Amino acid sequence: MTTPVRVSLDDFLAMEETKPYLELVDGEVIPKAMPNADHSAIVFELNRRLGNYLIESREGRGDTELRNIERGEERVYLPDVSVTRKGRFPKDAHRGPVEVHPDLAIEVLSPDDRASRVAEKIDFYLRSGVSLVWVVDPELRTLTEYRPDSAPRTFRSGASVSAQPVLSAFTLDVAALFSVLDD
Repeated sequence: MTTPVRVSLDDFLAMEETKPYLELVDGEVIPKAMPNADHSAIVFELNRRLGNYLIESREGRGDTELRNIERGEERVYLPDVSVTRKGRFPKDAHRGPVEVHPDLAIEVLSPDDRASRVAEKIDFYLRSGVSLVWVVDPELRTLTEYRPDSAPRTFRSGASVSAQPVLSAFTLDVAALFSVLDD
């Protein structure tokens, strides 16, 4: 077992970005779990579907593994996929982490993800003002939706998931999302 590396927020922000990407939680530097082929395919498919929708609707901006910072909790985090509604994304955010939380944060589980870390990340997202969190499990082929002040809802093949109130008309067919794993 290795000893966790602990640093201040300023020291973390001064570090060179590496792969695997690093996050900062309570002063602890945590490498993101390494993705496998299923994780990668799902992230690509989410980006494709959300990207096409956002090009047409112009409702916001989509990103993948964008570094976000929450100074109040001295935290740096990188959702696998995120959407920030139009007008909320900083115009001068060309370098370094973004200091605006996304409106939709999506985490795609990797085989090495620890349940406690994922649960803590969901809690953080909701606590920091993210309106909608999706956790996608390629192994179980489920998408679990988290919203502030609501019980989580799990969707399987045959269901569609709405991204309202973040996106006015985006829905995701769960079976279609996971069909990329069958090719």
